[in-house]
Amino acid sequence: MNREQYLQEKLNRLDHFNAIRRRESCQVCYRKKTNCLCHVLKPFTPYCELSLLMHPKEGKKQKIGTGRMTHAILKNSHLFIDVNMDENQAFKKLLSDPHRHHVLLYPSRNPEYIDQADIPPSWTKPLLSQKKILTFHILDATWPCAKKMMRESKLLQSLPTVSFKESYRSRFVIKHQPHEACLSTIETAFICYEGLKKMGLEKDLKNEHHNLNQALDALVQFQLDCENDPHLPSNRGSKPKTKKNLSHSRIRPKKNRLFYWDTEKSEVGHNHKYKNTDQ
Repeated sequence: MNREQYLQEKLNRLDHFNAIRRRESCQVCYRKKTNCLCHVLKPFTPYCELSLLMHPKEGKKQKIGTGRMTHAILKNSHLFIDVNMDENQAFKKLLSDPHRHHVLLYPSRNPEYIDQADIPPSWTKPLLSQKKILTFHILDATWPCAKKMMRESKLLQSLPTVSFKESYRSRFVIKHQPHEACLSTIETAFICYEGLKKMGLEKDLKNEHHNLNQALDALVQFQLDCENDPHLPSNRGSKPKTKKNLSHSRIRPKKNRLFYWDTEKSEVGHNHKYKNTDQ
């Protein structure tokens, strides 16, 4: 095959590729339009702001992720898609805003708790005295991808961490988790706002944050209905003959290693080199 024949063959393949009819996707929930769940999303605007740090794989390949649904429901939320957040200029601009108090929701040895009625001591001055806006960051990725994001970003490692004191079981029953305490992004956001409401930091919030769990339940039920419908094709081969009756997510524990990045062993650790003007 000479050069002209090769180029002509390439053009023919390109024309064939462009002629293929592709499914249309919703630009909000990123699902196929026939499977769009935007009708169950009920947006609201809380006082405290959520920042979603999404791994590119989650943003481009994950079809049943809950990050984009969370972003669509929370009108004032922020979304950043990157691996190394140290290189994301939009994220760094948000982080440098002097009118915000930043925390990262991530497992650590000595975190402050966001799901309790008492306001953490380190929040008193920036939130109550200086009237700063609490901006909490959540990694939206699989646990291995989130681990890589933490390992590569010194900015994330330097942020003060918050976590949950109580134990919660995920309702995202169509997903596997490495630990029983792991939750989906949308569940995590709900628990955070429930805790902030207890603290009195979300005084105008009534029950709007329950929209987050309602959206998750709709997603799970839709996927289970598809799985149990014998008339719908499956991309994973044969479908189960019996219906699943699940109440919690299934656990696949990691052996001999942590499923998250141990911030205390990082170069930054909890020295908090992040320039916070709250002190």
